[in-house]
Amino acid sequence: MIKWFIQHQWKQAIRSSIWQKNVALNIIIGFFMVIMLLYLLALGFFLDKLLEDIVKDANADITLSKIIIYYFLFTFLMRFFLQSLPAMEIIPYLHLRIKRSTIAWFMQFKSLTSFFNFIPFLLFLPFALGYMREEFSGFQSFIWFLSVFLFELTSNFMLIYFKRKFTLNPKLILLLIGAIGLIIALDKFDLFSISNISLWYFTQLNANWMWIFLPLFSTIFFVFWNLSMIQKNSYLDDLSPKKTEGENLSAKLNLLQNFGKTGELVLGEIKLILRNKRSKSVVFLIPFFLLYGLFFYPQDLYNDKMGFLVFVGIFVTGGFLIAYGQYLMAWESSHFDFILSSNVGIHDYFKAKYFLLVIPTLILYFFTIPYMYFGMKIFWVNFAALFYNLGVNAPLLLYTASYNKKRMDLSKGAMMNYQGVGVNNFILVLPLLAVPALIFWPISVFFGHIPAVLTLGGLGVLGLIFNQSLIKFAVNNFKKKRYQIAEGYRQKG
Repeated sequence: MIKWFIQHQWKQAIRSSIWQKNVALNIIIGFFMVIMLLYLLALGFFLDKLLEDIVKDANADITLSKIIIYYFLFTFLMRFFLQSLPAMEIIPYLHLRIKRSTIAWFMQFKSLTSFFNFIPFLLFLPFALGYMREEFSGFQSFIWFLSVFLFELTSNFMLIYFKRKFTLNPKLILLLIGAIGLIIALDKFDLFSISNISLWYFTQLNANWMWIFLPLFSTIFFVFWNLSMIQKNSYLDDLSPKKTEGENLSAKLNLLQNFGKTGELVLGEIKLILRNKRSKSVVFLIPFFLLYGLFFYPQDLYNDKMGFLVFVGIFVTGGFLIAYGQYLMAWESSHFDFILSSNVGIHDYFKAKYFLLVIPTLILYFFTIPYMYFGMKIFWVNFAALFYNLGVNAPLLLYTASYNKKRMDLSKGAMMNYQGVGVNNFILVLPLLAVPALIFWPISVFFGHIPAVLTLGGLGVLGLIFNQSLIKFAVNNFKKKRYQIAEGYRQKG
């Protein structure tokens, strides 16, 4: 039966219109995937050298044993926001004569194909075959890698349970992020060191291979826990859309109707975001956009690279704007004909889109203010990046929205889903992120940091002052292309 399921999944993949028709996009995605895999593999081969350079007075295995727990926490968070839960794919099988236990096993096996499960083979297997085999024995290096892989599988199966629980109650997502942030803070201030616990475990493992049973039992535990949960909840009523916290939130925002037609349009799109899986995925990614700076700001290597700080600042302050704005009209592609034929004014429609980009960006900026801990230079760069996003990037997205003619299916998740994505979406990222860095960098080199910040921020202020003219410019462009866009959105294949 499992073989039958696999055949269905394979046929579904190769018969996908995305796979068959969008050759150029598949080539670009494949290219970036290969580059990313090669980077991970190279990192795996030189991991011991990198660790010894970072912590010079400790062996690479000691350093890795302490920080690998953070790798698991990070990948779990990434899995949570990016890895899809294959619950909806089992609906076509529920009315057939198939045991629910078989369906449950299929869901578990399908989750094993996640990209995250293969990262240890690229990142840690070269380390195990090289450094660990030289420092210890071949058997110990095998046990070490096996434990890492089993912990990764534990994370995979644990995700299935927690993601279902957290999807039903989105408030728990904040609790999860808060708990991970608290663990990191306690470790940093030596109040409770999770990295020392990680080091202790791998030290015990190197001394006695029997400790391999800890990740083995945890993996088996979550496999059977999930089996029980899936069998109890695999009914159409359980999988049907229910009133969610997001809908309750949109009900509380009904006050937006008091702001005229623009307010009604903004409210309608907020409901669209909260009710559909794919648009909601962008909301779930907001914490990652905000935390992106933590990868770079603590490192002295990047603090003197002003162009790079601007790149990070644009992304941190405008992550939602870029992620959502790239498909500004495609989100409504399924009912775009209704929008064209309704009594909604095009200017009001674009004005609502503009506010939908600007207001969340402004709110999210306040969460980036703590980055001033890493220096006021970063604070002022992010401040200028905020104005650039509001004044320049937001109108740019309004204008370029008329060039996206690909229909988008909102019922599917965003992870590894390129339906509705075109080559122009990849090209658009360059002016959004690279142009401000290219503006900032030469001014900073020749005239100093302050003139560069003022120039970047000044461009944004000019964009805000003339925002009505810029919206009108985007509207005029849309009027020329609206029927071509509608024709593109009608193509379901």
